[in-house]
Amino acid sequence: MKRLLLLTLLAAATSPAQQSAKKEVFWSFRPPAAVSPPVVKNTEWPLNMVDRFILAAQEQKGLSPSKAAEPRVLVRRLFFALCGLPPAADVMEHWQREIGPELNQTAIAALVDSLLKSPRFGEHWGQHWLDVARFAESTGGDANGIHLHAWRYRDYVIDSLNADKPFDRFIREQIAGDLLPISSDKEWAQNLVATGFLAVGQKLVGEVEDRKFFADLVDEQIDATTRAFLGLTVSCARCHDHKTDPIPQADYYALAAIFRNTETHYGLIKAQSRQYSTLLDVTGMGLPAGRDALTAQQLADMKAEREAAAQNMDDIMRTIRGGDGVTRAMLRRSRTQRDESEALLQSYDAQGNPLTFVMGVQDRDAPLETRILERGELDKSGALVAPGFLHALHPQSSPPVLRLREGSGRLQLADWLASPRNPLTARVIANRVWHWLFGQGLVRTVDDFGFTGDKPTHPELLDFLALRLIEHKGSLKSLIRELVLTRTWQQASTFDEDKFDHDPDNLLLWRMSPRRLEAEAVRDAMLAVSGELDFTRPAKPLIAAAGEGTVGQAVFEPEIRKIEAPVRSVYLPRVRSVLPEMMELYDAPDASNVMGARETTTVPLQALHALNSAFVRQQAEAFADRLGKLTVFEQFDHAWLSAFGRPPTTKERELANAFSFEMEASLEGPGTQSQREALITLAQSLLCAAEFVVVD
Repeated sequence: MKRLLLLTLLAAATSPAQQSAKKEVFWSFRPPAAVSPPVVKNTEWPLNMVDRFILAAQEQKGLSPSKAAEPRVLVRRLFFALCGLPPAADVMEHWQREIGPELNQTAIAALVDSLLKSPRFGEHWGQHWLDVARFAESTGGDANGIHLHAWRYRDYVIDSLNADKPFDRFIREQIAGDLLPISSDKEWAQNLVATGFLAVGQKLVGEVEDRKFFADLVDEQIDATTRAFLGLTVSCARCHDHKTDPIPQADYYALAAIFRNTETHYGLIKAQSRQYSTLLDVTGMGLPAGRDALTAQQLADMKAEREAAAQNMDDIMRTIRGGDGVTRAMLRRSRTQRDESEALLQSYDAQGNPLTFVMGVQDRDAPLETRILERGELDKSGALVAPGFLHALHPQSSPPVLRLREGSGRLQLADWLASPRNPLTARVIANRVWHWLFGQGLVRTVDDFGFTGDKPTHPELLDFLALRLIEHKGSLKSLIRELVLTRTWQQASTFDEDKFDHDPDNLLLWRMSPRRLEAEAVRDAMLAVSGELDFTRPAKPLIAAAGEGTVGQAVFEPEIRKIEAPVRSVYLPRVRSVLPEMMELYDAPDASNVMGARETTTVPLQALHALNSAFVRQQAEAFADRLGKLTVFEQFDHAWLSAFGRPPTTKERELANAFSFEMEASLEGPGTQSQREALITLAQSLLCAAEFVVVD
């Protein structure tokens, strides 16, 4: 009995890597397999091969798809899914006629193509990727320092998606853009901006011990890289072999060896961090500076401020050396003022012209060795580890060997991540695209393709899409186009109790699930229907209006929260723990971690905000002023078409008409002002309606 117990304990203690060798290779670690679309009974329904995979799974379970969505519903769905904005009333009417009740697929394809070509596409889908890239304009953590130059990475993402940059190139630029071949200084500067992916993560810049800060920085980069591109939680192997996935601790430190030999320039001034970070200067390389030039007087004032702050700090130090005491707060404030004024002056040349800086990474000049740390403890170093990749993704052979004569190995890592032979990369991004279009992925745990993640509901379809993406040379727009031109995506959202009983989570996609808009789309839609939305990209970061420094010391939350501009929400300040109120209420992520799937909550505060927010009131006023330019007979139709993408029902028209009369009467009789107030109240009620923030 004792021997049996001992053998059982030894078996339980076997590492995941050893266990995996005895079992069949896990599904996500096998290369995608080419399969033919299955045969279906209802051959009239599928529009393309994707539909056949979906219909075959439904038929196997005795289910059938829903009817097609109405043209108006489909047009509104397409606008929000591809551009994050509602169609204008006249645009809705045009495409509704073009598509017609029979859903003319040629017309639908023409609409899809026009939306994919719109600059609005990159702004909306760019936000999807920025969630994955945990983009923010501050460090977060214990000392929340402002990143004044993070906006360049945001704009890079938007421009890359608008240009339909091949996804493998997109990967290489973000991991090793500074090491790629170039044809000009401007191209190198743009590639350097792309490596901001590795620099914009959360950092504990108040950490006292430099070695721990550096280890945490490397760990965060490993976590972001592997979760974003591979859907694996590799950083769980920092202290021990991964508890569930076949990732030994040695593999973690092989990746750490790459990032330890990478120097991160995350752009804080000295006053914000014990680990002072430099900025990368790309002045004269064709990138916008993001700051205005100074006048002679402004430059003189800035120099005077720098001198005064330095003199004040010298006076305090003389006081201390003389034996007199000063408060710690006074010392810290004076040091901060000195460092910030010096850093601000160094952002300009001698003539007051702004210099151009970026956040990003570069290889270290002098290589560092990497050793496995027992239990992840810095003072318990073990065996020396060479840079390398994950063995689990090469079950039939050894992973590529890094033969480094020089450099960190990041370029080889980027090539390995982007390789079509990597079994995970294409699957993970194909699944993300499916999630962003359908509301849940074929693998619902979009950031976890490991043992603790969900298995795919349609594994053959996921492999088909991954190979399709590779076949189309990494074009995300081609994949998106193919998916929205399916019968599956064009279904109505009609509820069916019998089908719901069989498949309550709609895993078999027997209907199109209604979805609440993302936070950014809620705000952007309000600006769009009010006519106030400015489509011009800000020439400089909006966060600069709050100043430079640490939140709570030199930059204050109220100053950040009051920054407002009628631009797309993707351009608003993104400061960790200080999100704009509407973004926070509608579940925008705080960017502390990779976030491929947002939470979606429905809480009373959302309705209360819509009823009491000054922003919503302003949009209602502008919306009402637009309606006021129409005839009384046109106002209700235009209001409903703008807000909901449909005309009002007879009952709604009657209620709105009665409300307007009652409202005007309560405001001391008919008149221009009372009519406007009635329209404002009506407009705000539409913006507050659940239908406004839900897409069928």
